Amino acid sequence: MTALSALVPIFLLLLTGLAARRCGLLDGAAAAGLNRLVVMVALPALLLLKVGTSPLQVSFAPAVALVTAGLTIAAAVGGVLAARWVGLPARQQGVAAQAVMRSNIAFVAFPVVLTALGEDALRVAAVTGAVLIPVMNFLSVAVLEWAHSGARTTWQVALRVAVNPLVAAATAGLGLAALGWQPWPWLEGFLAILADFALPGALLALGAELSAGRWVPLWRPVVAVAAGKMLVVPLLGWWLMSLMGVSGHDLVVGVLLLGAPTAVASYSVAAQLGGDTALAGACLVATTAVTPLTYFAILVILA
Repeated sequence: MTALSALVPIFLLLLTGLAARRCGLLDGAAAAGLNRLVVMVALPALLLLKVGTSPLQVSFAPAVALVTAGLTIAAAVGGVLAARWVGLPARQQGVAAQAVMRSNIAFVAFPVVLTALGEDALRVAAVTGAVLIPVMNFLSVAVLEWAHSGARTTWQVALRVAVNPLVAAATAGLGLAALGWQPWPWLEGFLAILADFALPGALLALGAELSAGRWVPLWRPVVAVAAGKMLVVPLLGWWLMSLMGVSGHDLVVGVLLLGAPTAVASYSVAAQLGGDTALAGACLVATTAVTPLTYFAILVILA
């Protein structure tokens, strides 16, 4: 499958969600409800099924997990330090760092991996994502606390992160995979139905919740974040994984995960922890808008 034929359906679904919001088919409450349903039910089901039933000796790529997790941590630390060095206000420092390191792997990367590379590659992406999702969730709290937030609020949010359905499903999936889990047929069928809904539902929800907002005055940090998130981090990942001998679909999966746009959840976490929501929304929109170009280049060069 060519890069274009793999990407077009994905972003048509995203645009369909955006059009549904603009035409009134989905209002703000409905879009938020769809997003919650996907995040709290459908995507955890997908992670449980794809990760929990995956033979780790086949689907777990240690070098890919190491590089993607390591670069996520490096992007968080480097983002905060760079934001302080250029003199961004405190409310923007953690937001910028979070936007660089927190990837929308479930809503964007997983559908592209499935469409472009197939079911086996999706299992590799899901298992790697099971490692990345807890790392990204906890780092989101850490960078915003470091820049701005108070301890009590941070601990409250950190507790919610620990019981986040995606984090719980990712962790449980890895444990079940290690045990060689084989679900009962009725349970596997139930999870498969929810998993089939997860990726199109995620894209529709993402499209419906996108908004440009008032971000023109913030163009400098937005451009810097987009360049780091969509160019520097995936290029570094490609280089490091190549040095470690990663090739084939594993390499493509790793670079696609690192090149995913800023996660939608970064906006709500920024709002909860006193970050600049205008910058959070602008980074989300800008990185998502650049994603087709980034992913097209990755697939043309590597797939």
